[in-house]
Amino acid sequence: MRYREIIKKIQHDSGFSDAESEIALDTLVESLAERMTDEELRKFVSQLPQELKNIALTTPMEDREERHMDIVAEFMIKEQISEDHAKKQVLSAWAALKSFISEGQISHIRAQLSPVSARILY
Repeated sequence: MRYREIIKKIQHDSGFSDAESEIALDTLVESLAERMTDEELRKFVSQLPQELKNIALTTPMEDREERHMDIVAEFMIKEQISEDHAKKQVLSAWAALKSFISEGQISHIRAQLSPVSARILY
């Protein structure tokens, strides 16, 4: 899997610009990494292209804990965008990302999410 392929898929599916597709993908990977245990993060990172590995692995340890804020709300705050736009970014980035990672990893990610975030993504 290549980073640019994922971005192009987001762009194609969402109609976002290349830059916005990249922001959505990077923000999603960062948000997911913040919700993972060390073991699950290592498994997740092993399936990512280098650019996304760097994002996931540079998430500060103190930020990597269970998050109760849903991912859409987090996008709204980080990017200063509306709820509808944040939801479209999250869902577009997730659809593209999960087409490049294993089913097992997708299940492991779900187990790491709060119930609110899991409902949004699944």
